Amino acid sequence: MVNNSNHIHFDVIIVGSGPAGSTAAYFLAKRGCKVLVLEKERLPRYKVCGGGVVRRIKKILPFSWNGIMEDEFYSVDVFDHSTKLHFKTIRNEPIIMMSMRENLDSFLLSKAEEAGAFIKDGHIVKSISLLDDNVLLSTNYGDIEGKFLIAADGATGISAKFLGLNKNLIHLPAIETETEVNIESYSKFFESPRFDFGLVDRGYAWVFPKKDHLSIGVVLMKKDKVNLNEAFKKYLSLLGINEIIHTEKHGYIIPINRNNKNFGIKRLLLTGDAAGLADPVTAEGISNAVLSGYLAANALIKKDFDVRYVNNFYDQSVYDNILTENNYANFISNLVYRNARVRTALFKIYGQKLSELITDIFTGEKTYKSIMTNPASYLKLIKYFFIAEQKINN
Repeated sequence: MVNNSNHIHFDVIIVGSGPAGSTAAYFLAKRGCKVLVLEKERLPRYKVCGGGVVRRIKKILPFSWNGIMEDEFYSVDVFDHSTKLHFKTIRNEPIIMMSMRENLDSFLLSKAEEAGAFIKDGHIVKSISLLDDNVLLSTNYGDIEGKFLIAADGATGISAKFLGLNKNLIHLPAIETETEVNIESYSKFFESPRFDFGLVDRGYAWVFPKKDHLSIGVVLMKKDKVNLNEAFKKYLSLLGINEIIHTEKHGYIIPINRNNKNFGIKRLLLTGDAAGLADPVTAEGISNAVLSGYLAANALIKKDFDVRYVNNFYDQSVYDNILTENNYANFISNLVYRNARVRTALFKIYGQKLSELITDIFTGEKTYKSIMTNPASYLKLIKYFFIAEQKINN
């Protein structure tokens, strides 16, 4: 997918064609901006990914998802193996939609292209220069110049790495697989996504049913010395999956921002994983990637590309719409992942309520902020914590 263009100067250059980059490109191009999206891989880009798209993403993007999602799930299963409890949440509208990541990325990028964005794949950015009046990127195809740069190429991408902006991120290790199993094994998991706690200390495991295979993975949500490969084998055994026809397995990191509040630096705006905006409770990153792409585009348009105002406006937008949410989410993350005995007590007493809470977050029916700033809900969560600690101490 390469649009050959003689343009050498753009309003915005976006590095990375994932959800954050494509969303920013779409909204900018819709407003008549000259936008270039650079992707180092050849498109369509295959990527092993859970591909779970939570319903709250529909509030951000204005177009139909028909034909892109493989399936929609109205229920989610949560298992806690330390208590041997199973919780199920059910909604009248989809909670999670499933897609193959290459299809999702291609779809979002096609919307940006239809809006007028230029797409160049196979372009490797070698260096970035943030100048007073523009940005200059050196690539394997030559230099490219623009007014602003949006970094949407992940925590290990050139944008964050070259500028040393990834030092404030905590990198959470994960294993993600796309596993083809026999029909008997597949039939056990096709009805709904599942999340398993109490198997991986300070983390969780999951199974997402896809059209012809299972997306299976494990992630650590707090830094710990855990052999993820061994944990993954243990998880397969627990699931009763003994025969695997084919599997694509990859290790990767999920970046979480803990203290950085500067996402606009000179003529650079950080989005998605480059900014570490994944949810601290679930590690879900697609919805905040999309949201940050929209916020970056909105900041440039609202402030008319004036560098004196764009950065502060974008920083405040990210803080108000994402960081504040993630800060409240950290409270719940600490309850669930920091201490195994606390988590066990929480699931034993309030497992269904916690499962319902996270489901409401997925669907956009509630936010972490609305829950934590509601006096009754806030006191209730605090109560959960102290009751759990009392049980442990007794």
